[in-house]
Amino acid sequence: MKAAVAVVDDHPLFREGLAAALHREIDLAVVGEAANAEQALELANRVALDVAVVDVLMPTTSGISLTSQLFEIQPRCRVLGLSVIDEPGLIADMLRAHACGYALKTQPTAEIVDAIRQVLGGLRYLPPGVSRDAVDIDLAGTRAHPFMRLTPREREVFELLIRGHSNDEVASKLSIARRTVETHRQRIMNKLSAHSVVQMQRIAALHGGW
Repeated sequence: MKAAVAVVDDHPLFREGLAAALHREIDLAVVGEAANAEQALELANRVALDVAVVDVLMPTTSGISLTSQLFEIQPRCRVLGLSVIDEPGLIADMLRAHACGYALKTQPTAEIVDAIRQVLGGLRYLPPGVSRDAVDIDLAGTRAHPFMRLTPREREVFELLIRGHSNDEVASKLSIARRTVETHRQRIMNKLSAHSVVQMQRIAALHGGW
């Protein structure tokens, strides 16, 4: 019997391309695609899944949050996180959310397919070049001081966002592109497990960061 696979990614070209590649595999069957967390949860509520390939940095609801919700709905479904970012802290966040592995979008399709098979087989998959020790250290570390996980630039963006500045205003103040601000914002929210600026403000107040 083929393993039931869901592909969740907000970029249609990548999502459809990966789904097409998986359709050619004799042991895998793509039973659904989703462009966002809402569609993914709707799919999970009506179709039994063996594995979900989840984009980590999706807008509105991150792949980390989605992975936690998928685990509540279908605890037997294995999740493979997928991103262009190979930061150990982000990988650890996905694993904390019950993902079984993490692959990079820059990897060849054959390697991503192999990653899917590995998590289906009960193994933890990490991409080549990523330090397993660094990921394990982050997994074992405390989360009492979340701001220590932010880079200096992310901290600058964070400080401006929690003070009510828009993405455009942050971009202007830091002399960076708006798209760069959006990327930093998503990474900050993932690292802090926040889903909105309001939650970021609460975390800052709780930990003395604002």
